[in-house]
Amino acid sequence: MQEFFWFFLGGFVYLTVDKFISFYKKVKFLNDIKALSYKLIGYAYTQWATITAAKYIYLEANEHDKEQIKVLKNIDEADLLQWKKEAVKGLNESVPPHYRSALKIDGWESVIGTMEKHYMDVLEGDYIVKKEGNSNVED
Repeated sequence: MQEFFWFFLGGFVYLTVDKFISFYKKVKFLNDIKALSYKLIGYAYTQWATITAAKYIYLEANEHDKEQIKVLKNIDEADLLQWKKEAVKGLNESVPPHYRSALKIDGWESVIGTMEKHYMDVLEGDYIVKKEGNSNVED
């Protein structure tokens, strides 16, 4: 009888550990997807900003009407705000329903804040690796 108890206890412990490991893998997978999605949005945003800046430099260099440039800037700002809202909404809707609560994105500021935190963690981790690996690096 005691053997059955230990056998079932071992099976229960195995199932519990397996559930914890699979949960950890899901959380890590979701965090990786979140970081990659944010990077993609960040890349698109920087490309948009670069193109927009080049457009206005070109327009000002070719002496276009100042009022027309202001109107274009207002239109571009409105388009950018709309794009930000759609990007956040698209991220929220593209996640499968049972994962949405884990990846809920409140707005553009939360995307930028998460990206900033991610990049700071990467930079600090890279600095630590370089510092530990190279004896010539000063404190």
